[in-house]
Amino acid sequence: MRALQFFPVAALILGCQSTPAPIARTWELPPGVQTAQVNGYEMAYVEQGSGVPVIFVHGAAVDYRYFAAQMEPFAAKYRTIAVSLRRYYPEPWRGDGEFSLNQQVEDLAAFIKQQGAGSVHLIGHSRGGTVALYTATKIPAMVRTLTLAEGGAGMPAFSPTDPETVERRRVTIPAVAEKLKQGDTEAGLEMFAEYVSGPGAWKNMPDALKNSLRANAWTLAAAEKDTPTWAPLSCDDIKRLDVPVLLLEGERTPAHFKTILDNLQACLRRSTREVVRNSSHGTPRANPQGFNAAVMGFVAMH
Repeated sequence: MRALQFFPVAALILGCQSTPAPIARTWELPPGVQTAQVNGYEMAYVEQGSGVPVIFVHGAAVDYRYFAAQMEPFAAKYRTIAVSLRRYYPEPWRGDGEFSLNQQVEDLAAFIKQQGAGSVHLIGHSRGGTVALYTATKIPAMVRTLTLAEGGAGMPAFSPTDPETVERRRVTIPAVAEKLKQGDTEAGLEMFAEYVSGPGAWKNMPDALKNSLRANAWTLAAAEKDTPTWAPLSCDDIKRLDVPVLLLEGERTPAHFKTILDNLQACLRRSTREVVRNSSHGTPRANPQGFNAAVMGFVAMH
C-alpha cells in the first residue's frame, strides 16, 4: 500500500527543483570516507556493518562525524551509514554557490535509492530531521521507519507561534549570520550553540564538536536565507505518511523544540515519543547511550 501513496509535497519539490550544475570535487576526502554520485555531486558518507540500512542525517553546522558514537553500536546489527549533506564537510564551503534544502532532499532520496537494499531506517537530528521528513514524504515506500530527534525546525506549519519564541528566532538567527559575515566566527557559533542548547553550551562543548561547527559555519547563514524556498509541508501531507515515526526529545532541551514535536505528533498517523535523559538538544552526542537505546529499541520493532 505504501508504494501507491502520492504526496503533493513531493510533486512540489520536483516542480521547483531545477537540475543542478555538476560540482567537481576538488577537496580531499578524510580516511575512510566514501562518496556516492547523486545529482552531479559526490555525497560523502561513512559506513560500517551489514544488513538492513540505518541512515543518519546530521543537523545544522555539523556533518557525518556528529554520529561517531552511533556507528559501532548500530553496526553490530545493521548496515550503518552517516551522510554529509551537500555543502557540508568535507566540502570546504565558504558560501559561494547555491545552498538548498530542496536539493539536499533530492540528494538524500537519490542516495537511498542507490543503496539497492529496499527500505531503510532513516534517522535525522535537528535540521537533518527536517531533511529526513521531506525525504520520507517523497519516497515513503523506501523508508521503513523515521526517527526525528528534535527535527522539523523551520517549517511554518509546525513552528512555535508564541510571540517570545518567534521574536527570539527573528533576532538570534540573523545575528549569528551577521557575526559570521563580520568574520567573528566564534561569537556567531556561541550564539547559535546557546540558542539550540541553552546557556553555556559553547563553553562546555568538546573541542571536536567545536571544530565541526567551525568547518560548517557558513551553512548557518545560508540555511536561514534558504528557508523561504522550501516546498510547503502541511499537516495534511504528514497525515498521509504511513510510516512508523519515533519522536525524540532531550530532557533539558529548549521549549521551542518540544513545541515542534507536539505539532508534528498531532498530525502523524503512527508515532512514538521518548525523552532522552540528561540531554539538551544534542542528544546523539550529549547522551549517546540513551539516544542509541531509544532508537535501537524502536528500529528493532520494525
